[in-house]
Amino acid sequence: MVREWLIEEEILKAEVPDENAVWHYVVEFPKNSKQMCEIIKPIGKDYILVVSVIVLSENHYKALKSLPYKKRREIIHKWKMDLLFRNVEFRMIPDTDDLQRIEFTGIIYDEEITKPKLMNLLREVFKCKLYIIWSAKYELESGDEDYMYL
Repeated sequence: MVREWLIEEEILKAEVPDENAVWHYVVEFPKNSKQMCEIIKPIGKDYILVVSVIVLSENHYKALKSLPYKKRREIIHKWKMDLLFRNVEFRMIPDTDDLQRIEFTGIIYDEEITKPKLMNLLREVFKCKLYIIWSAKYELESGDEDYMYL
């Protein structure tokens, strides 16, 4: 049924062979945004995962690394505190001292799986990514362009 919903919404991009999953889909959400998420049903688990990663652009990575330690720490701390109150988990990779990407993960348990719940979780993950995109542009660039997506 999840696959059918993704097709209905025209966001299914690929089915990924995965020996650890009952099924594993790549979706573009929102449609035509070039922002990808994976929806995975792990074998033997009673939930599905919605996972997505935002990778700092090379320019943003270099700009962040070039900041004085205190300023860099303040920016990353703000990101962590703001993301803490979203309905997805996040992980800074490899760590906060050398931040290159952020992984966002949401879970829906089998008994809760509905199309609205799945679409809302995709939306929540996207909002987290958009927050990082917009914050990085604001904090790490000097221009005043306003881009919807990176």
